[in-house]
Amino acid sequence: MKPALCAITLLAAIGTGTTAAHAASHDLATFIKEQDLDGDGKVSKDEFQRGRDAEFDRMDRNHDGVLSHDEYVGDYRERLERELAQRPESERAEERTRQMRQAEVRFGVLDSDKSGGITRAEFAATGWGMFLRHDTNHDGFVSAEDVPAKDGE
Repeated sequence: MKPALCAITLLAAIGTGTTAAHAASHDLATFIKEQDLDGDGKVSKDEFQRGRDAEFDRMDRNHDGVLSHDEYVGDYRERLERELAQRPESERAEERTRQMRQAEVRFGVLDSDKSGGITRAEFAATGWGMFLRHDTNHDGFVSAEDVPAKDGE
């Protein structure tokens, strides 16, 4: 199995939880909602690439072209805390622990060369895998017309 496909399969097995990670979501409707930059109800390859580039650049706080552990996991932690603040206090601790454990695993998967950082190429590889997973009719767009992929596909 190719490394990118292995990473996608592992990420699918981990699950997406309930936090919008602005990553390439496993859920078709969420993917479209988060990646549709121009609001036309579909995501083109160019649109997806622009969004992924912007997301990488936003997380790469020191602008060295690599997402360190602290940049990747720290960014996730900040977004998670904003979401958790809207939930009842009784739900926060367990969800925080679960989500941060997943963030650590995701970092390890995305850092496919085990260099201690996620390069733009590593970040892109898993994103494109999810785009292709959702573009089930192979028209170069992800839209409601695509039949959602089943787990394991």
